[in-house]
Amino acid sequence: MMNTLRNNAEKSTAKIKSVHQDKIGDIKSDLQELRGSQSALDEIKIDLGNSAFPTGKSMVKVENVNFKYNSQGLWPANINFQLFSGDRIALQGQNGSGKTTLVRLLLGQLTPVQGKIERQSFRSIYLDQTYSILSSHLSIYEQAQQFNSDALPEHEIKIRLNRFLFGKDDWDKPCQLLSGGEKMRLILCCLTIHQQSPDLIILDEPTNNLDLQNIRILTRAIQLYKGTLLVISHDAVFLQEIHINKVIKLKDL
Repeated sequence: MMNTLRNNAEKSTAKIKSVHQDKIGDIKSDLQELRGSQSALDEIKIDLGNSAFPTGKSMVKVENVNFKYNSQGLWPANINFQLFSGDRIALQGQNGSGKTTLVRLLLGQLTPVQGKIERQSFRSIYLDQTYSILSSHLSIYEQAQQFNSDALPEHEIKIRLNRFLFGKDDWDKPCQLLSGGEKMRLILCCLTIHQQSPDLIILDEPTNNLDLQNIRILTRAIQLYKGTLLVISHDAVFLQEIHINKVIKLKDL
């Protein structure tokens, strides 16, 4: 009887130790990820440049706009708002509320069936959830060269790739094999190579499928960006850290 109790006690103690070790391991892993995140931030020099668009000037004016799918208005009430340079706007709504449609209307990719949109001439970049701005058939180095509008020398392109954590062994890797975080970092790198800062950056659920390190890198880049920002996101922490100052909420029918 005593041996049985002793064995049970030893098994319970071993189980507790195992759980304790697992928790310690998880904590150490989290701390390593945090330290790695800070290390990456220290290494990456993020400068997306300055928008040439005058601060406070109207970029897009939306008046009584609606859109239709299957002969039905997308929004129960027509959309009215104005986008000024320097704004940092969060665009929110349930799935199917027309967030992506509104973005495409703002960019002139769609035409409203009702109302009008007045749009100034400006440079914009739209980062969707699939990072479609990248060409899947190109290598990392080839993609970077696509943004080399000022004919920077080869060694400068490679230096910038290294800054964004793409070492020599990565340069020939096809873009289609990159993770979401790697694609996001490559896009940020390409923007620094392009040297013509977009006047408007549109981000569509940018923190989805990113690990902690890459969220921190993206956050830092957007914090330093001096231009106009439109973000589709419900990530309250991210929106606070990138200094959102306006919110547009869409309602579906």
